[in-house]
Amino acid sequence: MGKDKINNPSSGEISEESKTMVRNLAQRIYDLDSEVYKAVGSSLGRTFNGDKKAAIDQLYRLILTNPQGYRLRSEIALVGNMARTIRDKSVKAQLMTEYNEILKETKKIPLSFGNVDIIDETLANLNSSNFGHTMSKEDHLIICISRTEGSAGTDIGFALADALHINYYDAEVFRDVLRKIDDEKDVEWKGVNKAIKHKRARAFSRYHGLSMRDAAFFNESEILCNMSKEQDFIVVGRCADAVLINNHIPHISVFITAPFEQRAKRIMELEGVSYKKASRILQILDKKRERFYNFYTGKVWGNASNYDLCINSASYGIKEAVDLILRVINRDSKGN
Repeated sequence: MGKDKINNPSSGEISEESKTMVRNLAQRIYDLDSEVYKAVGSSLGRTFNGDKKAAIDQLYRLILTNPQGYRLRSEIALVGNMARTIRDKSVKAQLMTEYNEILKETKKIPLSFGNVDIIDETLANLNSSNFGHTMSKEDHLIICISRTEGSAGTDIGFALADALHINYYDAEVFRDVLRKIDDEKDVEWKGVNKAIKHKRARAFSRYHGLSMRDAAFFNESEILCNMSKEQDFIVVGRCADAVLINNHIPHISVFITAPFEQRAKRIMELEGVSYKKASRILQILDKKRERFYNFYTGKVWGNASNYDLCINSASYGIKEAVDLILRVINRDSKGN
C-alpha cells in the first residue's frame, strides 16, 4: 500500500481534505509528546524521537497506512500514560485536555480507530439494554438466560427475577403451563373427536402429526411470544433467545457458565455425589441442552456471538452476577 492510500472500501483512497487533517493531527501529536517530555523532565516521556519533520512524516504515514489504528492507538496511549504522571495538576490538566481533543480528532478520520462500529442494528434493536433509546410502550423487559449445568444459571435467573420483581419461567414452569393447556385441549378434543379414543391417537391428531417434543417446543414458543406482549419476565432455557429474535421481540440474552471443575464441585455439594458422578451429570445435561438448542435454532449452543452477555459465574458468584446484569440493563434491584 502506498503512503497516501488508505484501505477505504468505497474508494480505496483518502481525500485531500482528510490528508490535511491527518497532517495537522500528526503535528499536534508530536507537539503534545514534546510538551509532556518537558513537563515530566525525563527521556521516558518522549515517544517520538529524532528529527521533528521525520517524526511527523512517520506519524502521518502511520495514520494513513494503519487505518484500524492498532499502532497509532498504542503510540498515542504512550503519550497519554506519561502525561498522567505529571505532578503539576494545572499542567497535567492542560495536556490531558489536548490529549482528549486529539482522540476526538482522530475519530473523525475515515476508518481510523473508533470510527467504525461493530454494531448490528437489527440485533441492537432487539437488545433490551438499549430500551432507554428504542423501547416503546408495548415493549417489556425480557431477559433470556442460557446456562451450563452447575453454573448456577438457574439460581441467578431466579434471583434476578426476584431483584427486579418480575416473573420467572424455566422448564418446570413451562411444563406446568403446558400441562394445564393440554388438559384443557384434551377435554375439548374428547368432546369434538369422540371417535378418537386412544390418548396417543388423540395427541397425534391434535398436534397435526408432530412429535410431543416438537409440539411442546412450538407451544412454548407461542406462549413466549404471547407473554412478551403482556409482562416483564426472566426465562431460563427453552431456546428463548432464538425464538424472540425470530419474532423480532426486544430482549437481552445472557449465557452463564463456569470452569468444569468448579461446576463439578458445586454438583458434588448439591447432590452429595462423587466427583465421577458429578462429572457424568454435567456431561449428560450439557450435551442434552446443546442438542436441543442446536436442533431447534440452527445455532451453536454456548457460542459467545449468539448472546449479548457471557458471564463466568465462578468469577462473580450469584449475587455479583445478578448485580452485573442489573448494571448492563441499567436497572437497580427495585426494578427502576
